[in-house]
Amino acid sequence: MTSTNSPETLVDVLRDQSRPVFLFGAVPPKDGTTVEKCKEICAKFVARGSVLATDGFIIYDIQDEMGRTTLERPFPFRKCMDASTYGSYFPSLSGKQCVVYKSVVEAGVEDFDRWADMACEKHNHCAFNLVGAPSSKRVYSGLKLDEAGLKMKSRGGNGFGCVCIPERHITKGDEQLNMIRKIEFGAEWFITQGIFSSAPVSKLLNEYGDICRQKGITPKKVILTFAPCGRKKTMDFIKWLGIIVPEHKERRILDAEVPVRESITLLREILLNILQQTGNSGVPIGINVESLSIFKDEIDGAHDLFRILQATMLNSQGSPW
Repeated sequence: MTSTNSPETLVDVLRDQSRPVFLFGAVPPKDGTTVEKCKEICAKFVARGSVLATDGFIIYDIQDEMGRTTLERPFPFRKCMDASTYGSYFPSLSGKQCVVYKSVVEAGVEDFDRWADMACEKHNHCAFNLVGAPSSKRVYSGLKLDEAGLKMKSRGGNGFGCVCIPERHITKGDEQLNMIRKIEFGAEWFITQGIFSSAPVSKLLNEYGDICRQKGITPKKVILTFAPCGRKKTMDFIKWLGIIVPEHKERRILDAEVPVRESITLLREILLNILQQTGNSGVPIGINVESLSIFKDEIDGAHDLFRILQATMLNSQGSPW
């Protein structure tokens, strides 16, 4: 585990090819929440997860994502407070660092630079995940992803990763090329969106590993994201996000006596399939579990899921962590 009292930073762990990384994701409180209330929310989140052997946290930058899909959003968009600010409360409360997500396409150069100054110098973050345009159909006024990446790389003293989207690889067949392009402008790891099907992930990891071998590149770590599901409303949101959920798996979860428990069992099976199908890819893997729900069964389920997936990953490696 990574502690602020250790010389090893979360960036070091994310870069380390020899071991997995285990992260737990959180959404910031709504914009306008007082500092005192934010710290209280963070303290409760950290306390609930204190028994989990995490390396650190992911703090998401939630955007409206207009134009990405024609599906109706299941939950109304709620503007959240800045991810860097919320993430700044975690180290003192948990002793662990955060990967801070940043959507770069809405901010101009000066705004992005001011944000980076705040995140790096005031909040002392060193690990970031930069996110580009949610839709190719819209024109955005902010930075392009490669421009933001080069800016972060030039600052020194930090590292950044990017997202990779297995579903996009199924439809377009070139996500591994996007990953190589992102590596070329400085990305040092990748984090997927939520996973409910092993096939797209396995295909992407194997083809990403293949192209890295062809180019003589050491593959960067890919962190696989999982989240439990205990109700139809959550499932609708998962699908709105663009995550592939095969119909038979959706029915298996929602028709179960205890849907959230069934989703945990299913997600463990999916991880096992990915590990078995990509064992020769040469791609190092990590785990991220999202705790995004307001419902107690899904909050508790996220903690159970983390423990189960961590044990599954470590057992598959046959070596101590």
